[in-house]
Amino acid sequence: MTSNQSIGERLHLLRLELGWSAAECAYRLTLEINELIVPETWETWERAADHEPSMQTFLRYATTVSRMFGIDPDSLVHGPWNTPSSADVIALAEHTNGTNRKSLK
Repeated sequence: MTSNQSIGERLHLLRLELGWSAAECAYRLTLEINELIVPETWETWERAADHEPSMQTFLRYATTVSRMFGIDPDSLVHGPWNTPSSADVIALAEHTNGTNRKSLK
């Protein structure tokens, strides 16, 4: 990735790389900082140019967000990152519809 991407673009690409929704990211950040972050705020950060006021607000959380994604904060803020994210990805159990109960025993 090139370093001429905005912070918001890097934030968006990281989220997509992990397969997380904006709602999940907002929820995870809310838990980390004990402050309500709504999905719309997260989406605003992803769309913001580096000089916009909303991005200045985001920068207060950049270290925490970087930790959530498992990357160095400087990589998120200044780009590029050269290593894949080391964030824990928790796989959800498959939902069964009850038609194949033998496989569950």
